[in-house]
Amino acid sequence: MTDLWPSFPETVRMALLARGVESWRQVYDGVATHNKEWRPLRPPIMTASAYRSMTDISATVARLILAACLRRATTAGGLRRALEMPTGYIDLLDEDLPLSDELLGGVRADILLADGTPYVVEANIDSALGGAHDSDGVGQRFLSAYDGDPVLSPIGLQTLPSAVDARYEAVRAALHLTGEDRLAMIFTTGGTYPGSQDGLAMIKLLEPFSDRGRQLGLDMRVFPVEWLTLDDAGRLCVDDGPIDAVLRMFVPQGTKPSAGLDALATAVRSGAVRMFTPTASWLLASKAIFAWLWDDLDSLSAEDAAVVRRHVPRTEVLSPDLRDRAIADQQRLVLKPSGAYGGVGVVVGPEVSSEAWLAALDAAIAEGGHILQAYIPVDRLTMQFVEMATGDVCEADVPFCIAPYLFGGTPSGAYLRFAVPGAGPVVNVGQGALTSGLLLSP
Repeated sequence: MTDLWPSFPETVRMALLARGVESWRQVYDGVATHNKEWRPLRPPIMTASAYRSMTDISATVARLILAACLRRATTAGGLRRALEMPTGYIDLLDEDLPLSDELLGGVRADILLADGTPYVVEANIDSALGGAHDSDGVGQRFLSAYDGDPVLSPIGLQTLPSAVDARYEAVRAALHLTGEDRLAMIFTTGGTYPGSQDGLAMIKLLEPFSDRGRQLGLDMRVFPVEWLTLDDAGRLCVDDGPIDAVLRMFVPQGTKPSAGLDALATAVRSGAVRMFTPTASWLLASKAIFAWLWDDLDSLSAEDAAVVRRHVPRTEVLSPDLRDRAIADQQRLVLKPSGAYGGVGVVVGPEVSSEAWLAALDAAIAEGGHILQAYIPVDRLTMQFVEMATGDVCEADVPFCIAPYLFGGTPSGAYLRFAVPGAGPVVNVGQGALTSGLLLSP
């Protein structure tokens, strides 16, 4: 279930790298990244059956997460309290919203491999799942670079179904959009996405995203949440007039306060605008729910319990009574904030000193809202990189993460992230990791 690179003949590997050396600038043109030093020379390549297995695991874990929540609450407000999140922790939350499959409109599980076995270490559940536009494009552009190569053409490499398209179709179905409805993808200029602080630049960068929506029959545009307004009739407006529906592409947690955010909240509450997805979706992304999956094993079917045991690392909600065991088991544990994202606050036990581990552990106990998760000794991905400043090519075995998308339950695309030469163990774009698409070999 790993990258097929080692299994390819030398002639194929050399052809892949040759095309990568020629095309990496075009392949990564416009891709959002904080890394200004390295670029990969190829995408990871996987069998189609391995990809299907990962999406099946992702779908099962997402279903089990919702079921675990429903065993503890029936509404978004009840779930927030069960997760011990304070009022206001999730922006725009409708506390009375019933928990339902509607909240699983977007799923992107973060999967690590250990001895080839997939482990879901986090499950991002929300509409604001980044990387779809970039990963779709990188995979498509690498495949285009191989077109006509006499060595590569016989392999039959394929891209994945488009995650961008699948999300649009999920939005259309969930919001019952017609050709008359005006849709806006809303992002925040206060986020960490590279370049997002410049609203006009982001609108221009995401124009291909808008174009694709229009090609699919949607009246589509992109707009920052901070710039939203309400007209005299209470309709939510962007610069070209009122809109009927919103594809929310900002994480609803700690969003920068603004008149635009207030306008969106008012329009959602009044029913003047429909939103994909309700911000209650983000409650389901809490890592504490992984502890619930382990707590509930005896109530699951044999098949579901086997998925948790085999593919979800053992997880516990951190409490003071676990301190001594957490100190003793440092080499087997990872400390994570339950509600954070983007790799923020993650401390990998085997990668830090005992002093640093103890300090992080005590700070987490004092703050609350953390989990302990079993450490996964991850497989490494052998990748080839070009150093942008010099053009030098190097090969390195780096940690990586595979994150397949499910939009409206449909498997589509995958967000590949891998560390660069000399980087640390946390594979996150905000910390310099690179992104890629994924190609499949039949």
